[in-house]
Amino acid sequence: MPDKQAIEYIYHQADDYFSSIITAINQARSHIDMEVYIFDIDSVGKRIAKALLRAALRDVKVRLVVDGMGANSDFIPIAQQLKTAGALVRIHRPLPWHFKLWAFSLASTKGLQKFWYLLNYINQRNHRKLLIIDQNKVWIGSINVSQKHYSIAQGGENWRDTAVFINNIRTNTLLSVYKLNWLNKKRKEKKRLTKELSSAPFLLNFTHQLRQLQRNKLLSRITSAKSHIWITNAYFTPDSKLLNALILASSRGVDVRIVLPHKSDVFFMPWVASFFYEQLLSKRIRVYEYKKGILHAKTLIIDRWASIGSSNFNQRSLRHDLEIDYVLQSNNSIDQLADHFQTDLKHSEELHHAELKTKKPWQRYLGGLILILFSYWL
Repeated sequence: MPDKQAIEYIYHQADDYFSSIITAINQARSHIDMEVYIFDIDSVGKRIAKALLRAALRDVKVRLVVDGMGANSDFIPIAQQLKTAGALVRIHRPLPWHFKLWAFSLASTKGLQKFWYLLNYINQRNHRKLLIIDQNKVWIGSINVSQKHYSIAQGGENWRDTAVFINNIRTNTLLSVYKLNWLNKKRKEKKRLTKELSSAPFLLNFTHQLRQLQRNKLLSRITSAKSHIWITNAYFTPDSKLLNALILASSRGVDVRIVLPHKSDVFFMPWVASFFYEQLLSKRIRVYEYKKGILHAKTLIIDRWASIGSSNFNQRSLRHDLEIDYVLQSNNSIDQLADHFQTDLKHSEELHHAELKTKKPWQRYLGGLILILFSYWL
């Protein structure tokens, strides 16, 4: 359980988030443990890399894991510099054909065996965005290390993200999970951590049992919702059980609202999401498309329960990718997240059932075709 004195701070966009983590890295005294899906070697990536390098040179224990989808050959010089300074750098399942990245792979296999291993698990990614500093400060959310997340004023693409900083919280279990991925520990350790996480504020899914647990809890919360279900999500492709649970909640009079991207970093994802509009809108679920920038946040509010993290409403998060979310413990934080949701509605266009036939029906048909053909990977 979280410490009663834990303090939460929510970031509604990346500018403050990056300033916060760079400052924290510069002030770190003992440990820095970081996991990120994408680490671009752009202006923000270079700033964070330099901060990590300085920390390692002053004998802070630095560990960095980047997913293989988010690291390319540009990352190698940075990784080598960090390694020379004493930091530990690993890449979670490099793409099989990126041979130069194999040296930083978490997998212990070699040669042709490693190629087939990486190819076999190419669809299972580490999508977590996690930073732990000095074993008591934690950042979790939807923000990768990339200039794109910045506002236009800061040279970015004005992505709409949400992250949370938790200060003065116990991180023993979270650090064990980080170490589990790092060392690829065995089933006994996974079983122990699965039991510990059943009552923790951190939602993880590194085992089949945890995936089922988190899914069942989500379905239960939706089913028992009394007031409202407010979803903000970048990639919305729910399975039939989640979709039906939302529809049944709306039929009970629960205020179900979903904010989705009008424009996405994955250009066809709004088309795929629009495949569900007919069914959602016909059941009085209110759907909005965010238009102020690229919506990339992943938040969920169900009555007085709320979470922030990396999980999407899609098959990748439900079945394939490693994710991490945090359940807000403070009533003030839940209220703040609800205020952010209301602000997002003001920058969004509400969709109406009567208008669907005239609003680019070809996108919905094409989205449906993409979903039918590639649902396993989406």
